Amino acid sequence: MTHDNSERPNPQEAQQALDSVTASQRALAPFVRSPGWLYPAQGVAMALFIIGLVLFTSHGWAAVALGISIIIFSVLPVLQSARSRVIIDVYTHSGSRVLGLLYLAGFTGLVVGALVVHALSGREWAAYTAGLLALALTLVCGPAMDKKLSASIGASH
Repeated sequence: MTHDNSERPNPQEAQQALDSVTASQRALAPFVRSPGWLYPAQGVAMALFIIGLVLFTSHGWAAVALGISIIIFSVLPVLQSARSRVIIDVYTHSGSRVLGLLYLAGFTGLVVGALVVHALSGREWAAYTAGLLALALTLVCGPAMDKKLSASIGASH
């Protein structure tokens, strides 16, 4: 709503403008989500990161896995920005902040657990198991954070 003069809108006009914004947000809420390829790609990168980090000193190829994960992490934001002019970060959005922190804590626990088990026992399965769990964690938490963001936008008023 625009005015040709410099007067402030009356309360009724201001409320109409706010109602219009709220209606637009509610209409867009079902469409707020990450691309379908994002969380699988991110999950694979997380798995490669853990496997590469844990097995870095025992296998030469682990450095390649670690490097590939870093490349994926670097390319994901570029791919997202190329597809859309608007990017909303589900990890820092207030509606999904707690879930984002739990995701980070879970990932950190997987990394530390795999490093400790491998250091104490030399068991390589710790790296592979932690990698698979990181993939699963990403595939569950990512879409859940998308849903929380969408619900938050849809419920805004």
